[in-house]
Amino acid sequence: MNGGLIIVEGNIGAGKSTFAKKLADSLNGKYIAEPDEQTNAYLADYYKEPARWSFEMQIHLLTRRYRAQMRAQREILDDGKGFYVMDRSYYGDVCFANVQKQLGYFDNRAYDTYLRLHTDMKINLLPPTCAIFLYASPDTCKSRISKRMSEKEERKCESSIELDYLDRLGREINRLEMSLNGKTILKHLFWDDDKSPLEIKAKCNEIAAELEVRNQSVYDFWTGTDGIGR
Repeated sequence: MNGGLIIVEGNIGAGKSTFAKKLADSLNGKYIAEPDEQTNAYLADYYKEPARWSFEMQIHLLTRRYRAQMRAQREILDDGKGFYVMDRSYYGDVCFANVQKQLGYFDNRAYDTYLRLHTDMKINLLPPTCAIFLYASPDTCKSRISKRMSEKEERKCESSIELDYLDRLGREINRLEMSLNGKTILKHLFWDDDKSPLEIKAKCNEIAAELEVRNQSVYDFWTGTDGIGR
């Protein structure tokens, strides 16, 4: 039984989607997209009035990420093979909730409700086979966000994303990586420099080879028989 779930985490604009798609190709696996403007009915409203829409949007995203991760987990265990690459995960969702609390968009009641739901969901999830973190500075992420806004009309709602938000989110993603240490295979990639498609593909091929050469079962990865999962 070979395969597993790989999650790709990083700040907004770090380059997760491009990387995750290419990694899925390298693994001959399936790519699971992050909810975007077409699948997140709250996103545009949130950027206009974050204090009003933050809770509804975060619960919407949490449940979508949870369902996608549960579906991938079930299919991996049922089929006994194959890789799924997830662009942001249930685990990464909490980073955004923490920032919402810091900025005052979640009051204590909303934050406690979110954490209870997040904790209850966690009971049904197994740790991912591998968690890949792409790190780019807030300034780099802001520059990339501006660039894609100019190229894609549907991304113009991101104009309200400020450096302070990206800085806070980056620190929460650092904390997430530390919390997963010892529970999965961790990959930490510095992604400040713009990478060519060939460079991204080469890195994805390298990681895919590392995962495939283990020739280990999903069960072994998730239960810790190799000393990773606990």
